[in-house]
Amino acid sequence: MKNIILSLTVFLLIGTTYSSFGQSENYLKNRIILEGTYVRNLGNFSSTWDKAAGGYLTYGMAFPEHNLLMLRIGYLSNSLNKNLTDSSNYKDAVLTILPIEIGGRYYFTNTMFMPFVQFINGLNLVFQNTDLDGEPNEKTLVKYAWQVGFGLTINLLGNLNIDASVNYQSNFYETDAMNTGFEYAFGIGYALGN
Repeated sequence: MKNIILSLTVFLLIGTTYSSFGQSENYLKNRIILEGTYVRNLGNFSSTWDKAAGGYLTYGMAFPEHNLLMLRIGYLSNSLNKNLTDSSNYKDAVLTILPIEIGGRYYFTNTMFMPFVQFINGLNLVFQNTDLDGEPNEKTLVKYAWQVGFGLTINLLGNLNIDASVNYQSNFYETDAMNTGFEYAFGIGYALGN
């Protein structure tokens, strides 16, 4: 985790330094982003589901000068805590989340290296067959979720770019077991238009 944060900080510094040189090309464009993500869950929720992995498909609409409105859908599959994998109560336990979210990014620069902060919120469709205590309880929940974080977009050749971000996220799963955690995302994007 420290290595990821250190790497993103270095990229942010490089991007900020690079942006001090005059750039005439507009890199902020509408874009489609495909991201893979890893979530390290925290708190009481993590005593049952300690991590999740999945991805997002995002459509971003650029607004002058530094803003990107994002609409995204995703898929996250939670993994049982190692201590529970041998327990008969959790033998077939599954918890899957389908996020449907809207949010935005603020880019500090409009150059090849574009550091950003972002805020995203929306609804998570949660599909589970076991509750946190290991009791069979198949149900579908609709929960509010939000996340805030920072990252870097690097514009490569043509319209191709890569994204990396670190986010703090919270899904209102249960009052005494909020699904909070740190999300690490890496993706590839394609800018639409010239």
